[in-house]
Amino acid sequence: MAPGRREGCRGRGAVGTCVAAQAALCKATAGHRQLVLQLGGSGDGPRLREERHRRSAEARELSTGLRRALLAGLRQARASPLERRELERLWVLFLSALELFLQDLHRAHHLCQIFSMQEGGVAPLCTGLGGWGLPGWRGGGPTQPSAAQCLEEEIEQVRAMLAEMESGANIPPWTVEATETTQPVGRGGTAAGGARAGLCPGRCCGVL
Repeated sequence: MAPGRREGCRGRGAVGTCVAAQAALCKATAGHRQLVLQLGGSGDGPRLREERHRRSAEARELSTGLRRALLAGLRQARASPLERRELERLWVLFLSALELFLQDLHRAHHLCQIFSMQEGGVAPLCTGLGGWGLPGWRGGGPTQPSAAQCLEEEIEQVRAMLAEMESGANIPPWTVEATETTQPVGRGGTAAGGARAGLCPGRCCGVL
């Protein structure tokens, strides 16, 4: 294989990896948002809050990997103009996704302060539903960090990542414009199937 062709294959591989990671991140943050919206409701409880924390950790791990992959691709000296435009588009989409994720973390922090878990794992909202009290939540065990403290750490980690992204690549968000979605429409005639598969529905961005 010719050297130029090998470089092109590596570039397409980097873009493909970032596209897959972006889709996984969209799926993780969407799942996290659904859990945040249930805080303080009838389905709230230790299990939901543990699942929210797990989804948040998954989203933060995916964000770290995607940031590294995008930076590595953008710093390739031999990347073609087309490949660089696609990586820049993904970079701006990643920034937007991370900012929305940070907003959800702030919302979760606010709700957890209002509906804090009492001793025994019972939230102050009385819904008539039982089964929230779990053996591991009934005192007598080691002291665990509060939900507010954990969320403050999560918020600070995402905020620091956003600051690193802004200084790591000089890609102004206003250099992209909305374009028609490139997501293929399924046999059902809608993009809902793609959304269920973890893709971000709606319009995409193109570099100006």
